[in-house]
Amino acid sequence: MEKNGALGSPGIKRRRSDNNEHWLSLALQAGRMVAWEQDLKTDYVTRSQNSEDLIGIGSGPLCDVLERIHPDDRNIRAELGRNAELEEVTFRCLGPDGDVIWLATRVQRISPGRLIGISFDITELKSARDQIDAIANTDELTGLPNRLYFRKSLEDAISRALEEKYDVSLFTLDFDYFKDINDTFGHDAGDAFLKGVAESLKPLIAPGVLVARLSGDEFGVIAENLDETSATMLARKIARQAGKQVRYKDHALWAKVSVGMARCPEHASSPEGLIKAADIALFEAKNSGRNQVQPYTEKMGAAVIERARIVEEVSLGLPRGELVPFYQPQIDLNTGEITGFEMLARWHHPSRGLLSPHAFWSAFEDHRLSLRLTAYLFDKVMQDLRRLSGEGLDAGCIAFNVSNIAFGHPKIVPAILSALRSFRYPVKKFEIEVTEDVLFGRNEQPAIEKLTSLRNGGVSVALDDFGTGNASLSHLRRFKVDKLKIDKSFVDDFNAGKGDRAIIEGIIGISKGFGMSVTAEGVEKLDQAIALKQMGCDTAQGYFFEKPMSYEGMIDLLRSGKKYPL
Repeated sequence: MEKNGALGSPGIKRRRSDNNEHWLSLALQAGRMVAWEQDLKTDYVTRSQNSEDLIGIGSGPLCDVLERIHPDDRNIRAELGRNAELEEVTFRCLGPDGDVIWLATRVQRISPGRLIGISFDITELKSARDQIDAIANTDELTGLPNRLYFRKSLEDAISRALEEKYDVSLFTLDFDYFKDINDTFGHDAGDAFLKGVAESLKPLIAPGVLVARLSGDEFGVIAENLDETSATMLARKIARQAGKQVRYKDHALWAKVSVGMARCPEHASSPEGLIKAADIALFEAKNSGRNQVQPYTEKMGAAVIERARIVEEVSLGLPRGELVPFYQPQIDLNTGEITGFEMLARWHHPSRGLLSPHAFWSAFEDHRLSLRLTAYLFDKVMQDLRRLSGEGLDAGCIAFNVSNIAFGHPKIVPAILSALRSFRYPVKKFEIEVTEDVLFGRNEQPAIEKLTSLRNGGVSVALDDFGTGNASLSHLRRFKVDKLKIDKSFVDDFNAGKGDRAIIEGIIGISKGFGMSVTAEGVEKLDQAIALKQMGCDTAQGYFFEKPMSYEGMIDLLRSGKKYPL
């Protein structure tokens, strides 16, 4: 009995209770936690002894701790536990030394008038998480927000705008011929250029304005609560800032910038819709001459959808053999003999019949498809010429058009020369046609090198549609070509007035002065052919002589030995 009584004595129970409280106090101290209890009727809070070490106050009224909580977070703590039996919240609070700490609090209401809770100091954990979030949301190269953060910010901005009834403007921008910087100066120069662009755009950052790098040379800007006029002004400022030169070693790096603009809710009320609208406007800006700001319109959307449909259909049609080369003869105006043929692509569309390039030109302008389409047609032409040679026939010089997009590829010239060698076709009987657009902007030096490489490789170069663009005599002096082609638009109307006739005479005179030959396109009448001959034009092509024809038609024409006397 005595033994049992000793074990159950109040003294032993008190010692055990003291030990439990001691270990609990140590655990709370080590874990930087405060245990507390709140009387909801009096709002008196009883806290564990270590609360002064953690938050600088002990037990007392709720208002004591509310004064130490960040003003934006006070309501979170004031209402804690009043609306639910179990809650978890996080808020900012002043520590004993005056520094801000983050407390995560878990509370349970154990009776209508009583709460018990525990608060954890998660400042270090919050800091680590913030650092991880910053890394995850920041573009490593430029230090700007990345696509992930941009997308979340756009969602939040649109949500606020729809609720508070104001506009959000979205701007997407990228750089025309940025690839040339990488190709010419190297990727380190490209990185330096993008960093410089980011620094130029950072001054635009303000409350309600976010600037981000989305990918490659594409940047995005979100601006809240701007009217249309202010948004347009900001778009122009974006273009000016992004268009500044960037110094890299001894080089001044520069590229034209195109900007697309869309607005919520006018053009779309979802992040996906607004991004799509801005991207369509950006595409239109680049497609309409580049280096400009382009607001979105509904008409653009329909045009872009149509272009995308064509690109997809052409892509699917290539492996099915739907695209084929046709050939239009070029006629010597003095002898009437065929000097060669220009290859003109045709598309045997499954439902629309035979289509000319005008119907699917967007496929040649698509960066992903253009080179593939060019290589496909080149291969088809080589196969036709091989078969033609097997028939004992000579087509003369074959002119092959290369789109501006395909010509911009750094390996286009080696690919052409390699293919000619592979097919063992005489390079002197092959001509590459390019338009004036390849001569401008940052394309200039790479274009000179490519044209020079072609001519050094024995391939002739013709400048197509001459007179319709911005090429000048200075360009002809720097860009060595073998032939100028007079555009059909001048030939159509040169008998109607003196203007077009004078232009044709001028082009012919220029060509002779530079030692080039000249070909007129679109000759449809006898009087046009005769007048061109009298003006000294070397060759011509057009419906007056022959329409573009299939490979089989070309064989029949060559076998006939036909001449076209004038």
